[in-house]
Amino acid sequence: MNYESSQRPRSSAPANRRSYDMDPPRRAPQSSVRRSPQGGAPRRTSGNSYGSSYSRSRRRRRMMQRRIRAIVLLILLIVMIVVIVNVVRGCSRPDPTAKAVFAPTAAPTQEVLALASAVPEATPTPTPEPTPEPTPESYANAVYRPTAQNGILPVFKKSSTEEKIIAITVDDCFQAQNLAAIVQLAMDYGGKLTIFPIGENALKDAQAETLRYAWQNGFELENHTMTHNSLYAISDERLAQEVYYQNLALSKILGVEYQAHFLRPRGGDARNDQRMQAYARQMGYYGIAHWSHSGSEKNSSESSLQKSLAPGVIYLFHTTDKDLRLLKSFIPYAASQGYRLVTLNEMFGYPENETAPLTEPIEGRTPPALEPYTPVPVTYKKTTYDHGVIALQEQLIALGYLNGEAEGAADGVYGATCASAVSRFQSDHGMSATGEADPDTQARIKEAYDALQPAQQAVPAAADASSDATAV
Repeated sequence: MNYESSQRPRSSAPANRRSYDMDPPRRAPQSSVRRSPQGGAPRRTSGNSYGSSYSRSRRRRRMMQRRIRAIVLLILLIVMIVVIVNVVRGCSRPDPTAKAVFAPTAAPTQEVLALASAVPEATPTPTPEPTPEPTPESYANAVYRPTAQNGILPVFKKSSTEEKIIAITVDDCFQAQNLAAIVQLAMDYGGKLTIFPIGENALKDAQAETLRYAWQNGFELENHTMTHNSLYAISDERLAQEVYYQNLALSKILGVEYQAHFLRPRGGDARNDQRMQAYARQMGYYGIAHWSHSGSEKNSSESSLQKSLAPGVIYLFHTTDKDLRLLKSFIPYAASQGYRLVTLNEMFGYPENETAPLTEPIEGRTPPALEPYTPVPVTYKKTTYDHGVIALQEQLIALGYLNGEAEGAADGVYGATCASAVSRFQSDHGMSATGEADPDTQARIKEAYDALQPAQQAVPAAADASSDATAV
């Protein structure tokens, strides 16, 4: 047929008329019967099978398109929720560990206590009242804060959060170059650290510059004492100096009145010392900072650090070459596992450390004295480091259960010798010889000690009377 005739409209000519100018008439769909190749039962096929397949194909395409649209909308909804949560959280946030007996370190030098001599001395500034602790409703992570168990302040060792956050703390800050490298490493991975510098180290020019830089970028600076002291075996006056002057050193290098939130004694051994806790609370601290895992241990390795990674873990590091090497491996690994490096304040839902303008010179300020406090009854066991143990040891010396001339007889460390002395006392007084000084044992020892005092005071008087009589 020619092209023109093939494009004509179909005619309504009778069916029996044959013409090459007309399309053949359309037949109604019919069913046909086919026999299977094997000669089995006939199989009926539909004449419109092609149309049905085409319709099903279109329906499948439409369903697939609807599913894709639903998935895209769901992803967009999730992204919007995540963005909103992060914005709300951002807006709601204000403004060698070796166990050893530490001898008290030398008292801070006059140069350290003065902190500097360039600014004239001024009258002591009154200590501000402790900052009120924020309510749990104010910060989501407040629910993960520990409570005081065997003391006056809580000890922060780990958070029970399930969020992928960890807190890396860095102590001492002896090596200035390594400190700067650690700070930059954390920043490169979007993290923040909590740094516990010794006060004397913080005042050194190189360390002070890095600490200022870290603080200006959201890092947290806390108290590790002025001269790296364990705090339990010193006088009340020295305790006040060690805590107060370190915080004052932070204020000096930052150029603001700075309030630390956490105190960490040397080695962490005296974390349950109630006298130290009482003074920290008096000075506005939230608690004593400990750790879940030490990266500074002798046997610490990249593998052990990776195995320890879990939500809420607090890590201890120092600025040694070894610790820097481990951190260069551990921080990238933690980030690759989806963990964020946060400060202790953020981990436990506290505000940032409070600051105020420096309105008076720092030099010449003196630490407030330790105020009276009520101790919480506790049991002294082996490896206890506590100022209260010193009084117990002095009582045992007076009662003859400890050798007062032996080195470390009254050093505040409840070791094997002290436990043995307590066990003998318990046995002599009809008590169960556990060797642990529970509150009842402490009361009995104190009672025996008090009963001994009048007799001991009477001996010198009798000796003086005898001497005088002889002289006459």
